[in-house]
Amino acid sequence: MSVHEEIREQQKKLKGQGFKAHLEYFWEYYKIHTAIALFVIILLSMLIHDIRANKPYAFYAVMLNAASSPAEEVLEKGFSDYAEIDTDNYSCLIDTSSTFDLSVMTETTIATSQKIMANIAGGDLDILGADSDIFTYYANQNVFVDLRTIISPEQIKEYEDKLVYVDQAYLDYLDSEAYQNYVSTGEFDPNNKYAVMADKYNKDLTFTAVDKSEMENPVPVGIKLDSSNIIKESGAYQSQSPVAGVVLTSKHTDLAIKYFEFLLK
Repeated sequence: MSVHEEIREQQKKLKGQGFKAHLEYFWEYYKIHTAIALFVIILLSMLIHDIRANKPYAFYAVMLNAASSPAEEVLEKGFSDYAEIDTDNYSCLIDTSSTFDLSVMTETTIATSQKIMANIAGGDLDILGADSDIFTYYANQNVFVDLRTIISPEQIKEYEDKLVYVDQAYLDYLDSEAYQNYVSTGEFDPNNKYAVMADKYNKDLTFTAVDKSEMENPVPVGIKLDSSNIIKESGAYQSQSPVAGVVLTSKHTDLAIKYFEFLLK
């Protein structure tokens, strides 16, 4: 059997087994390439940090799949001026060059995921933005703060038509023993709508949008940015609808709130 035929055979076996199975397969066959890619990304991050004279972060945002590296300078300069960040002593970093694609498991996807999770765990990342599908993926990983805990009721009302919600009941299911049993056995309760949603996602990597009115416990975790003139003028997300949320471990939630104000002014 040729290498090409072997790959096709493996892909047939993986069909319908979900993201975890694809990830395990990819890691088995491409772990060396992935390790190299991750090393390069970490090295580049270190170089960027050194170039910025090892200044501590005042604010750090990652805008995934923005498809516009030049937007970084526009957003960083504009926001640092708006928020009056002392850039002589602190760094304002808004990464618009990172990409993440769940449908194609590549070294870049895995390395980007590792970088993001490391920054979240370390409390370095303040804002995570992305196109709506990828934002939903991270929202279901429970990485965003409930905006009601950091934004005033007046602002929540102001942003009401832009808010993106996640159903806490669904997150609770993903954290349940029933879901862990499903991961191990593939068996689930067809009468449990959350179990059905999770199974569908694991099989085709698509998440059907659920209206807030149909959620058991809706929690606002993101803000739509498709109406932002600043985003449009920067050249980011020209053909997509971006959403951003405040990371649960952010140490600069005050600046994260200002970031939304800046983009939506």
